[in-house]
Amino acid sequence: MTDAAPRHARVAIVGGGILGCSVLYHLAKRGWRDVVLIERTELTAGSTWHAAGNTPHFSTSLNISRLHKYSTDLYQRLEAETGQSVGFHKTGSLRLASVPDRMDEYRFHRAKARAIGVEFELVGPEEIRRLHPLITTDGILGAAYNPADGHLDPSSVTQALAKGARDHGATVLRHTRVTAIELMHAGEWHIRTDKGDVVATIVVNAAGTWAREIGQMAGLDLPIVPMEHQYLVFDAMPEVAALANELPIVREVDVSYYLRQERQGMLLGPYERGATPFGERGVPATFGADLLPPDLERLEPYIEGAFRRMPSLAKAGMKRVVNGPITYTPDGNGLLGPVAGIPQFYLACGFSFGITQAGGAGKWLADLLIDGSPAFDLFELDPRRYGRYATLDWAIERCKDIYADEYAIAYPHLDRPVGRNLRASRIHGELKKKGAVFASRNAWERPQWFAAPGDEAADRMSFRRSNWFEPMKREARMVRERGGLLDLSSFSKYEVAGQDATALLDRLTANRLPRKVGGIALCHMLTPAGGIRSELTITRLAEDRFFLVTAAAAELFDLDWIAHHERAEDWVTINDVTDRWGCLVLAGPRARDVLARQCLHDLSNKGFPWRTMRAITVAGVPVRAMRLNYVGELGWELFHPIEQQPELYHALSSAAATFGIGDFGFRAMDSLRLEKSYRGWGSDINCEVTPWEAGFERFVHLDKGQFVGRDALVRQKLTGVKKKVVTLEVAATDTDARGNEPVFNGDKVVGITTSGGYGAWVEKSLALAYIDADCARPGTALSIELMGEHRAANVIADSPFDPENKRLHA
Repeated sequence: MTDAAPRHARVAIVGGGILGCSVLYHLAKRGWRDVVLIERTELTAGSTWHAAGNTPHFSTSLNISRLHKYSTDLYQRLEAETGQSVGFHKTGSLRLASVPDRMDEYRFHRAKARAIGVEFELVGPEEIRRLHPLITTDGILGAAYNPADGHLDPSSVTQALAKGARDHGATVLRHTRVTAIELMHAGEWHIRTDKGDVVATIVVNAAGTWAREIGQMAGLDLPIVPMEHQYLVFDAMPEVAALANELPIVREVDVSYYLRQERQGMLLGPYERGATPFGERGVPATFGADLLPPDLERLEPYIEGAFRRMPSLAKAGMKRVVNGPITYTPDGNGLLGPVAGIPQFYLACGFSFGITQAGGAGKWLADLLIDGSPAFDLFELDPRRYGRYATLDWAIERCKDIYADEYAIAYPHLDRPVGRNLRASRIHGELKKKGAVFASRNAWERPQWFAAPGDEAADRMSFRRSNWFEPMKREARMVRERGGLLDLSSFSKYEVAGQDATALLDRLTANRLPRKVGGIALCHMLTPAGGIRSELTITRLAEDRFFLVTAAAAELFDLDWIAHHERAEDWVTINDVTDRWGCLVLAGPRARDVLARQCLHDLSNKGFPWRTMRAITVAGVPVRAMRLNYVGELGWELFHPIEQQPELYHALSSAAATFGIGDFGFRAMDSLRLEKSYRGWGSDINCEVTPWEAGFERFVHLDKGQFVGRDALVRQKLTGVKKKVVTLEVAATDTDARGNEPVFNGDKVVGITTSGGYGAWVEKSLALAYIDADCARPGTALSIELMGEHRAANVIADSPFDPENKRLHA
């Protein structure tokens, strides 16, 4: 590379750790050879070289488990493909459990593992001792055993990925420091380095420990915090040397450490409380392939725990302590994919389990760049899941908390208390006084359920029905019998206006836009492959002005997609108005009576038809009233200026009380929507399913003209669908489906649940699932695995409550 002529590349990857090399390898293997990786020193010189190299399959997320599985499979075939050893040891692993809830967690995840073909067994103390004869099982109830788990040499596998990439024509530039990244007027990126410049169409930030610094060059403030992680390597032990086979990795998660064999000794890695961030406000310029001073004092309780579990370890000498930074994000998941508002700039960084996830993450991102559509849904890694609230100070506190509880039980409704109360409606305090129990989504505090006076206003964590179950039923039945009031201000909301607003939205959505002012349409934005990317309502406010409402979590995700498709010649403005508008839902048989007490407008079916919007005044507050809701009842979503929310809420609450109507929360709403078989974005509908598979034929109009994903839908309409969504009635007792449980026809897995719960009005445990199309007929007898047991799950007709929608049109 010379100073005079910049190198041109289709993709430039910054960072030569395992993530960057995986992205490079997968791009090159699929035929993109004009790709370049830029590394400041040597490959693996960040956090990769000092990683412990464990390759677990276990994850609390089904889709992240997919990454783990692909990575482990890839690493085992790389050596044959490239000739570069990766040092893979297939040892299996044991995750111990000392409390019943931990065993419930394993039961849930065993079912999930079956759905994606991952080996996962539950074993008792006797089998644990057979698999690992050097540990005691005092106080142990059982363990999760993953036979395919193991460990490898992180540097070797990274070199293998780099060699594979070079063999397919990619370029690796070592000892090349990036000094600036600039977006040029032509839309390409100008990357300045100390060895000359690179011009690239796409940039991937895979800089690991230095990812914040690289991000800042492009105008980003990434919520990434490097955390010190220590592990101890012990001298050779005669007890280990005498064994015929290598020991499985042990994770005593209720103490918080992992323990594995390292040659003829052992390696111990705790996740401790009081862990320290490193370089969170800037990594020192001189830091490279370095380690940090050890701090054994804060590890003492974990070391003692390991000695109790493996007594022979206490007699071994300590060979060395490794303390190096690994990156964390505020929810513990990496950042993978495009960033909002910056074209052709992608992230592959922030991974705290980078070794076991890198293979799958690199393939997923390469497929996205080449195909334009994700291979499967990874919203939990999407950088756009974080909003403007994600400051560095907030990220530091969250990452310290996440690190300390790396092995905490992942309960269904767990919501960590650190870093809360960043976004709340104006009635949050009042709802809290009424007993509301909150959970956060995109930093919004949202009421989940309401405790009765004298009851504990907090979730008792469990994988089974817990203290929220009866209040949820009470609230849901109140809505069905009389009505209820729900704070839904967390909705994401945009206004799109201008003479080209209609054209922009029309080419993004599969449904027809509402023609009349005040009309509302439920619309879906698709991927080029036809998957459901987003679900939103679009209301026409004027001939050239629209109000869009979408999921709370999708605020930047959807906003960026819409803005990305704006053309240079378009006359259109796109504004995020989420924080300006509150939303109160009033729904139920007496909703019209309540609203009539506070406004003078015609609320009859003729004056205010279903799925229309009217600008009305309620208790002196201007309201965009939309006659629709997510619970299947007569009702309205009342959008209003957020500063006037208290007065609107007080007026509606006062009127509602005369009819025996009160507040309800999101858990009751979920129960009610399941009774209507309403699909939930992010669970029942995502980029992995098409409208045909989701039963959304009525929301697709192929004759309206071209829109994103249309060609894929046309092809699938001709070939037919292989899977369909169905409603299942489940023979459950003390627990309900959550989603990700395998569905069986006899002994054969024929599908997977995507959500579930208890229908409080119909008094049935319900689930939504995607299953083989030939099993989707109502009356088909199936089963699902629920907490370790097969439960009957019969296919029933959609909408077990009010299938003719008489209540909606009341």
